[in-house]
Amino acid sequence: MSLMVKKQTHVPYAIVAALIIIVLGVALYLAGLAFEDWAQYAELVPYLIIIILNAIAYSKANEGYVTFGNVFGSGFKLSLIVAVIMAAWGVVSLMIFPEMKEKSMEMAEQKLMDRGYSEEQIEANLEMTRKYFGLFVVIALLFMHIFWGAIFSLIGAAVAKKKGERPPQFDLQ
Repeated sequence: MSLMVKKQTHVPYAIVAALIIIVLGVALYLAGLAFEDWAQYAELVPYLIIIILNAIAYSKANEGYVTFGNVFGSGFKLSLIVAVIMAAWGVVSLMIFPEMKEKSMEMAEQKLMDRGYSEEQIEANLEMTRKYFGLFVVIALLFMHIFWGAIFSLIGAAVAKKKGERPPQFDLQ
């Protein structure tokens, strides 16, 4: 009896997803739209589409002999790669576009003021945010891409055609 190793598709799809998300993010930033409420969700559309395309490609690469769990796993591995690439990009983008940090700080300050925080509370929060801004960005990007990647991987696993595991094949020699 021989065990069939599944053909993997997640790495190239992860790279394409990360590149599209980066290009879209930079385009939104340069257009002055990156800080609009809807813009934070704009990258989720291509992310979902690519995870679904990966799920379909994974199923086809394995002739449909996959399970829901196999397909979900492929999509989730894709999301882990995207999360790491995006966290790294988050750090790099702060170096390329240092004004992003200042704009984020202004927005945070406005939100705290809108919530009725005192001047002392606002300053304490902003000081902590300034000090750990890069770490906050990395953690937020990791969490966001893994969270949405898991949800999108469930959708991809539901969409992809599945025959179940390949029946055992015996080598008669």
